[in-house]
Amino acid sequence: MSRNCKIFLGLVLLCISIDLNGGVTGKISGFVVDWETKKPLTGSNVIIEGTVLGAATDIDGFFSIINVPPGIYRIKTTMIGYKPVTVTNVEVAIDQTTSLHIEMSWEALGMGEITVVAKRPVVKRDVSHSELYVDAQNIETMPVAKVTEVVSLQAGVEGLEVRGGSSTQTAFIVDGFVRNDERSNRPYTTISLNSVEQVQVQTGGFNAEYGNIRSGIINVITKEGAVDKYSGAITYRYSPPAQKHFGISLYDRDSYYLRPYLDPDVCYTGTKNGTWDAYTQKQYPTFEGWNAISERTLIDDDPTNDLTPDGAKKLFEWQHRRMGAIQKGDYTVDLAFGGPVPIIADKLGNLRFYLSYFDSRDMFVVPASNNSYDENIGSLKLTSDITDRMKLSLTGSYGETHSVCPYNWTTTPTGYLWSSDYELANAVSSGPEILFVKGYYSPGSIYRNSVELKLNHSLSSKTYYDVLIQRKVSRNKVYQIDERDTTRSYSPIPGQPDYRVDEAPKGYWGY
Repeated sequence: MSRNCKIFLGLVLLCISIDLNGGVTGKISGFVVDWETKKPLTGSNVIIEGTVLGAATDIDGFFSIINVPPGIYRIKTTMIGYKPVTVTNVEVAIDQTTSLHIEMSWEALGMGEITVVAKRPVVKRDVSHSELYVDAQNIETMPVAKVTEVVSLQAGVEGLEVRGGSSTQTAFIVDGFVRNDERSNRPYTTISLNSVEQVQVQTGGFNAEYGNIRSGIINVITKEGAVDKYSGAITYRYSPPAQKHFGISLYDRDSYYLRPYLDPDVCYTGTKNGTWDAYTQKQYPTFEGWNAISERTLIDDDPTNDLTPDGAKKLFEWQHRRMGAIQKGDYTVDLAFGGPVPIIADKLGNLRFYLSYFDSRDMFVVPASNNSYDENIGSLKLTSDITDRMKLSLTGSYGETHSVCPYNWTTTPTGYLWSSDYELANAVSSGPEILFVKGYYSPGSIYRNSVELKLNHSLSSKTYYDVLIQRKVSRNKVYQIDERDTTRSYSPIPGQPDYRVDEAPKGYWGY
């Protein structure tokens, strides 16, 4: 391969690697003109207060400040012979340009600085896609606890599904780093909401920089510690144990899955032969009745499984004895704290930190091998100004998710609802299997850790570059519940002490 070909290939690969990362900064641009003549003012200094970012106007009075982190700023404009003008409430959003039109007047003796309050335009000219921006101040006023709840406020978004697409077609980006799980491509959205500076949701018209995304993009920028002060936030939410669906409990004797087998009006003779009217019959599964079940056990050649109608009903109750009432409450703990690193901050380029921790528990509507969805994550972000135009950020995080296997694998056969002495698996639908068989879905845990390094360097007022290095590790663990004790140690039928069964449907019993 020739040298020129190698150089061309290297440039192509560099462009591809850059395109896979979304933008994390915005831009401020506009014009500075004379208030009276409306002519452009050349050489005016426009700076962002509290930063080293700024620019000077050109011959047309135009200025442009790039690489501006999202947030709300004060813009100060100065020029010899003119009164300083400060524009407040200037909001910068991810990947967007904030336009300003600044008018300066001649400075007269005794006249002070002019302050102007910026307003967000009704129509953004440089936006060609559907998007939603939510900043930290708005998040604080929302009744939300997770980023996914913030995202769901956007029209066309349900959970992480955008415009009807799968969640695997949505990219979740934090500070320029993609947080989709490598195994399933599902977004990993667990993050401290108190550490979020701004959230951008794009539901169409993506730029090429985001790569091959089909449904949507969730772009999150997190806070960094302040240089001169400490700040933090604590959020705690708790919901007491309570049923999470309308109507009676799914484990109630009159529920859809149990009433045909326990209602004395039909359970012995069958749902079509009892006292139920035609309308009621249509509301529940069809059941032939315990009389018919008992008759089949009596006429076969095996005397060990003989059951009376009451005995068959008692055996059913034993094998459906699991109760699914929610015993624990839901909670969310969200902690964040940041500021200058003590002692060494001044020596290491205003070294500052932002520490966050998030922990939550959501109880399942129906208990499974794990009764809740538990997740937690801790993150530490260090930021240093190497020079006035070069900033380095290092972020380390560790998180755990404990639930059931998200890939719908089962370690149990199609359910174990009846005694192995006779086959009646078709008597009930698959619903009770999930309700009464604890191991229908395998327990699963995911352990994640990542280290992310980002270097931002502004070469000039019009040019900058980012270097992003990320190392992610995800360990998935899926395992079976405790083995089933198959010893026939239980006598669930009164009057038939010799009819003994094991502890089914408890325990693992699969292949």
